[in-house]
Amino acid sequence: MTSAHTGRVADIARHRLTPAARYTLGLAGAVVGLLAIMAALYPQFADSANVEVLAMNFILEAFMALGMTAVIVSGGIDLSVSAVLPFAAIVTGLLLRAGAPVPIAIGIALLASAGIGALNATMRQVLRVHPFIVTLATMLSLKGVNLVITGGAPVAGFPESFAFLGRGRLLGLPFALVLFAALAVAIGWLLAHHRYGQQVYLIGGNVRAARLSGVNVERVLVLVYVLCSSLAGLAGVVAASQYVSASTGFGQNSELRVITAVAIGGASLNGGTGSVGGSVLGVLFLAIVYNAFGMSGVSTYWQDVVSGVMVLGAVLLAQAAAREGRTRRAVGPGERPAAAQVR
Repeated sequence: MTSAHTGRVADIARHRLTPAARYTLGLAGAVVGLLAIMAALYPQFADSANVEVLAMNFILEAFMALGMTAVIVSGGIDLSVSAVLPFAAIVTGLLLRAGAPVPIAIGIALLASAGIGALNATMRQVLRVHPFIVTLATMLSLKGVNLVITGGAPVAGFPESFAFLGRGRLLGLPFALVLFAALAVAIGWLLAHHRYGQQVYLIGGNVRAARLSGVNVERVLVLVYVLCSSLAGLAGVVAASQYVSASTGFGQNSELRVITAVAIGGASLNGGTGSVGGSVLGVLFLAIVYNAFGMSGVSTYWQDVVSGVMVLGAVLLAQAAAREGRTRRAVGPGERPAAAQVR
């Protein structure tokens, strides 16, 4: 195969793949490369036990990232997830300690979490306030509520059957990991192929155009925030099952890790772009980096420094991809910008 033919093949591939798809492929390559480097430097890194630890250490953030992806794609943000997580854990724990059946306790906790999401969306629409402010207020208020209803003390005394959700295994894998994979596939398909998912992208790209197209923007945003809070609540229930207790300390700064993972996954904080697959890769990339710090003996204080740099780099790359996408749409497929055609 000649070099000219190889160049033509590469050029065709570049034109067929969108900038977002190329970014996701690049991120997948970075994850594989990082895995290979760590396995070469630390042979124990590839042990099944360490791989499971790596995945389970970020399983709570992984659940929340699924909902946060939808929120960010819609052009919003949800900081309250870090308070919803312990709230759901505490509600579940109090109900279980009071003698409620496990399914009932979990169901009530998830319904309460969904209600918080609906409240966030409603306040955003009624007050006409940016979701950053609305969800920040919810986060601070809910953290206070968590302290009030527990008195700052952990909640314990759960039935053994409840531990299966966070500690049980299915088909040789942690049940929480299997549940996450099923939800990721379902939500990924919903956003990519369902009419509802297309409306979320349309709202994030241009809310005025979405309204003119007949999209019920308010209803869609309520569903988006309900989904995000429900998944944060599910993460709280899983956390309570994992640790067989519930504490106000659950989920500290988890909103920052989740937003970081989604941003690394290619979602634009301006809305309109992002995918569940990219967010899953972002969570995996972040989990590998944090695990690498632990194995290499580097101070964990550097984790936040590296996370901040990664967020900045991800945002810059996402913006570059968005600019390239706008340029391609403006000049049409197979064409070159006018400036590039001048010799």
